[in-house]
Amino acid sequence: MTETEDATKKEILEKPDEHSGSHPSVSSQSDLLEGLSKMKELPNILQEGILFMGGGVAILLQAAIPGAITEPQEGKDLAVNLLNNIQTTTSYICCLTFGSKEQRKTLLDMINRGDNPLTDSDPIFRLWVVATLYATATDIYQRIYGRVDYRTAERVYKEYTLLVAALSIPSELWPKDRQNFWTYWDDTVENIRDCPFKGLEKDLVLNFKRLPGWIRLMKPFVRVLTSEMLPPNVREGYGLKSSTARRALYRVTMGFAVAIYPTFPKSIRSYPQRFYLKKLESTLANSASA
Repeated sequence: MTETEDATKKEILEKPDEHSGSHPSVSSQSDLLEGLSKMKELPNILQEGILFMGGGVAILLQAAIPGAITEPQEGKDLAVNLLNNIQTTTSYICCLTFGSKEQRKTLLDMINRGDNPLTDSDPIFRLWVVATLYATATDIYQRIYGRVDYRTAERVYKEYTLLVAALSIPSELWPKDRQNFWTYWDDTVENIRDCPFKGLEKDLVLNFKRLPGWIRLMKPFVRVLTSEMLPPNVREGYGLKSSTARRALYRVTMGFAVAIYPTFPKSIRSYPQRFYLKKLESTLANSASA
């Protein structure tokens, strides 16, 4: 994002006051399944396909923190792995949010057996991954539909906490409320100085061919949004440049999205979440019959 947009991000995302409530506890799988089935606000956000425009931002943020990637890898392999991981995590989130009770239970059993793209990661990195997905999703949603009111934002965070628990993020790591989350977020982003994988953005673009066709169609817009929506220090850490032309293109792109995207039928806007849920169905069926 631009310097001005970065300065107003806290307002856009409506950070809470110190009286925000803590997240609900989840003591068993049955409690978790019941909580997931009762989610109301979060599905309204996650059904929007335009959230995938923030995938590049989320990936670059994930790889930017020190120690995030522990094994030495070629840039191309790293890009492929990160793209695969975010797609798998996305399919899990879609299932946990929109799947049937049976699908959710099967997926939770899979995750408990270690079938989770985040399982082998350091817990701190796993925390950061789900944090980037929450932050970018709520950011893009509000850029398109306008600022979410306080009570809705509170419920969205509490419901997202259920997804965090389902993805086996240690409960003691996840911030208990939105105030603590944004403090954690700001501190983490502020401490990013030099991103270790300078060519990652280009490698991600080169590997767009591995993504579904409807995502590949977004490629020109994703590149513009990714560069301009990154915090300035992260953008500089990757060696990416902002310019008058890029900022103008970003404003045109967002203006077009705000004006046109909400007019699309829900069946079109929600296609991506149905795509990823469908993609996971065969895996769930095989796991259930095993």
